[in-house]
Parts: sequence; C-alpha cells; structure tokens
Amino acid sequence: MHEGKPGRMTPKVLTITAQARAGALDLAWRMFRDAGFDRVVDDPAVLSLRGRLLKDEALLLAGEARRQHAREAAAAYSAAAQLAPAPYPLINAATLALIAGDMAGSRALAADVQELLQAGVTDETPYWLGATEAEALLLGGDRDAAEIALARAIGAAPLAWEDHASTLRQFGVILAEQGASAAWLDAYRPPRSLHFAGHMRLPEDVAALSDSIDALLEQERVGFGYGALAAGADLLIAERLIARGAELHVVLPGDVAAFVDRSVRPHGEGWVRRFEAALAEAASVQEMGAASPAAFMPSVRLADLVAMGRATMHAALLQSEAVQLLLGPASIDEVGQSAHAGGLWHRAGRRQHLLPLRAPATPHGTDRTALQIVSVLAVDLLGGEGEDFAALDRDVACRLPALREALRAVPPLAVRWGARRLLIAFDGAGQARDAAVRLAAALGGSGPLRQSLHIGLATAIDDPVTGAPILLGGAFDLAERMLGVTTPGATFASEAFAASLAACQADAGRAELVGEIALAGQAPTTLYALKPSLRR
Repeated sequence: MHEGKPGRMTPKVLTITAQARAGALDLAWRMFRDAGFDRVVDDPAVLSLRGRLLKDEALLLAGEARRQHAREAAAAYSAAAQLAPAPYPLINAATLALIAGDMAGSRALAADVQELLQAGVTDETPYWLGATEAEALLLGGDRDAAEIALARAIGAAPLAWEDHASTLRQFGVILAEQGASAAWLDAYRPPRSLHFAGHMRLPEDVAALSDSIDALLEQERVGFGYGALAAGADLLIAERLIARGAELHVVLPGDVAAFVDRSVRPHGEGWVRRFEAALAEAASVQEMGAASPAAFMPSVRLADLVAMGRATMHAALLQSEAVQLLLGPASIDEVGQSAHAGGLWHRAGRRQHLLPLRAPATPHGTDRTALQIVSVLAVDLLGGEGEDFAALDRDVACRLPALREALRAVPPLAVRWGARRLLIAFDGAGQARDAAVRLAAALGGSGPLRQSLHIGLATAIDDPVTGAPILLGGAFDLAERMLGVTTPGATFASEAFAASLAACQADAGRAELVGEIALAGQAPTTLYALKPSLRR
C-alpha cells in the first residue's frame, strides 16, 4: 500500500520493521509480542506496525484467509489514523478494506484521505502527496482523475523510479480487486532494463549496425543495460546505451585486468581505449568467477547469468520489463555463449531481439577445466552459537530424518558438514532454492533455522583419504560466512545467487534487498532475503 511515513518510529519499532522487510515475518511477530506491542492500543506507530505485519501476511495468502488478514490490517491502520490523522495509515486502511471485500468502507476511507489532503495536514513529499491523492481517487472509482493525479505526481519527481514503481504496484493490486484493466499503467512505467551480449567480430559497416541498435533501444525505451564489455558487440551496445543516457551496469568474468587481456586487448589497442571509456561511464562494475585461464568459460557463463538476473530483478523492482539484445546469433539454437544465454532467456518466457551478423563468432576454445558453477545452500540447524555441545548434537540428530527426506526430493551434488552447519551444493540455483524451501518447511517448526545461498565456481577432486569425489571453492566459504548475518528464521542470498535464480526462472519468488553487509573476513556483500511465494 502507501509507502510514506507511518508516524514517529521508536528504535524498537524500526527494528521489528527491518525484520519484516528482511523476510523474517515470524520473527517480527515474535519480537512484536515480546515487546508487548500486541497489547498497545494508543500508539499510532505501533498500530501502523501491526497493520504492516498483517498486510504482509495478507499479501502472501489467498481467498478468505487473505480477506481476513486484510480486515485486521485495515482495522489497525484505521485505529492509528484515529489517534493521529495522517494520509499514511488512512490510505493503507482504504486499500486493505478493498482487499478485504469492503468496497463501501474503502471508498469512505478514501474520501477521508482526500479531505485530509485538502486540509494540508501532512508532511509528505510532493510526489507522495500526489500519489496518495491518485490512490484515493482510484479507490473512489474515478480512474480518469486518478490518472491525472498520478501524472502530476510523476511530473513532480520524474526520476524517482522506485517511488513510481511502488505506486504502480499498489495500483495493480487495486485494479485487480476492482476487476478493471491495468493496461493504462504501462504509459507511466519506468524505462526497461536490457541484458546484452554478442559476438566479438563485427561487420565493416558498423554505422548501419549502430543505427539499428539505436532504433531498438528507442523502441524499447531502454534506460538500464547489463552485460560485459568484450571487444565487438558488447562494447558497441554499451556505447549506444551511454549515448542515449542509459545507466550502464557491467558484469565481467574475472577481474578487470584479466578480462582486458583475454577479451579486449587481442583485438587491438583501439578496443582497449573504448573499454576504458565505457568502464568509466558505468554506474556499477561487478567481477564474477576467477581470473585464471582455466576458469574463463565457467566465469563467462556465471557473469552472463548474473547480468541477466540483475536486469530481470531491476525491472521487477521498477515494475517495468527486462528485454534482451543479442548481436550476432541468428538463432538461440546456434553454438556459442551468446546463443546459450539467449536460450536461457527464451525458456524463462521473456522477450528478446536478435540482430544476426554475417561475421562468425570468435571461438572461446574448448573448455576442459574441472571447474563448474555450483549453487551452495548453507544451513545453520540451531540458529545460534550455544555452548552445550551435547544438547546441540541431540538436536541435530533429531532433525536428521526430516533433513534426509527433504533432500531426497532435491538430490545435491555434494554435502559437507561443519560443527553445526551444513553446506550443500546443487547444480542449479532453482534446485538450491527448492531445497531451502523444503528444509524450512521440514525443520523450521522445530527450532531456529537460518539458511544462506550463494553461487560460484567449484573444483571437483577426489578426496585423498576416501577417494570419494568432493567439491572445493570459495562459494562454500562465502555461503557459510553469510550465515553469521542471516536473521533466524530467514533465508538470505547473495546478489549473485538472487540474480542467477531470477535469470533462469520466470517465477523465482520474491527477493527483497537487505543491504550491503560486511561479512567476517570479506568485503561488504549485497544480500537479499528470499521470501515465500503465495500461500494457498
């Protein structure tokens, strides 16, 4: 619903809100009750927090359970507004009343919001004032006036893409509840995100090719680009993105120096200068995989996965769309990494554009390395650092049957035990996420459970003692370190894992940004909380 200010937020309220945003809804409720907030009836911020938690639950549910939670959330927000009249709780109450099936109550509350706005009783920004007015008008059934107010709000903050997306998301919920078309919202969506890749060898007539790329970027209203910067197609597309003022996000296989030596300098110093110029314009630069020659192709595939996923996640965040541009292959059935990336994108059901080139692709050579991409699930079965090791052993032993049953449905590549932590490797991000969901369902009810997910490179070797195959690599270490900052009851994922999951699955669930967090012995790492899908 509305994302403005809920009133004066105490440190305890802020802490509980942060847990809810991190995906640990059960923990947030436990903290809410432990603080005695379930008995508070005279604090607007606490009542708004209660409404927020009930709203989060409602949006995970369907049918009568969804409506019941929405009714309770609306009542909490309404009580907050009665104590301290403000647009934030009132507009939330109005939208939740609609979700609860009370259209008359929703319209009455929406009228109260408009009266409050006309009286000037608010400290909201111009954008949120306009967005709140538009939401109230839409709830009141005046779609045309709502569109005018929405356009005015966006005009007041034309580059506030995430704020626009939040409003569009809520309008989509409202229109769905009203049984009305949401097609008119498309005109107000932020620019699209683009994943790009292609061949290194370009035809001589690059001017015509540049014109074709420009036309496509304009047609698709591309404002954000994600890809590498190899000589040829990558750099040409990146330059056209920069020329139109789009935001460029670079994802490289290995570090910058190694990438230049492998994928740029062999094609001439002119390409190196173009690479440096494009890199200087990039809004972000991310290095994936390893720099060694043996790791090159696995790193290329990993970087492509992450770039595709980041484009998809960014588009979802902005309530926009991600599209793909491949320069070179005439078909996704061709041999080569660009076509491989195109196949993944196509199988996820997303739109793509192929601009075929007559020049053949530059071969990357045969990949004979033992390195492979693995998705690692780290599980802390006890969620803490207790010192009663006998009790810990008993608790773990009690959970083993359920753990084995959960993993039987999603067979792992390898399993490694720590003192109380379990590291499980899977072939794909989807399998690792599926295993995490199954383990949470099987073990979460019997005590604290923390899980973290990361994707990276691993080497398969034979254990010198047992002779059994094992996997080694930094992906295991980072996944285990992430457990140290994972909220009990939650599943955290690295940005690389969340992006890889989004790249391969059209319905990858929800990944909510937790933030950039320092891990022990590591540089700050961007983490996401993976949240459950709709419950039935």
